[in-house]
Amino acid sequence: MDTREQPCLAWREAVTDDELSTLHAAAFGHEYELEAWNERLERHSLGWVTARRGEALIGFCNIITDGGRHAFLLDTAVHPERQGTGIGRELVTRAIEECRAAPVEWLHVDFEEDLGPFYMTEGLFRRTTAGILRV
Repeated sequence: MDTREQPCLAWREAVTDDELSTLHAAAFGHEYELEAWNERLERHSLGWVTARRGEALIGFCNIITDGGRHAFLLDTAVHPERQGTGIGRELVTRAIEECRAAPVEWLHVDFEEDLGPFYMTEGLFRRTTAGILRV
């Protein structure tokens, strides 16, 4: 895959369940399983950002909302062949811009420890204390 061409980013662009399931499996290193992404996006999301190179979906992040002041960044995924090229930061930056134009006040994110340097870079998120419970 040619990594020099800049991707086209879009807000709330149509995606298929198959292409998003394929990207998610590749980015997170798990077996492909067709998931009902569109149902989930329409039901819970403020919006999502896609990154495409031509027709190929190479990046995605999702913003869900509580219906009030809080939104949550989830499912940031970049195809493994494009990781480390800045696409993830572009996705998150675009998501932040869209949240600033929306009726939300706070954007939350949680992540695995090794992703701290990505999310805590200048201009993105600040560290807070939070809790999590696997149920």
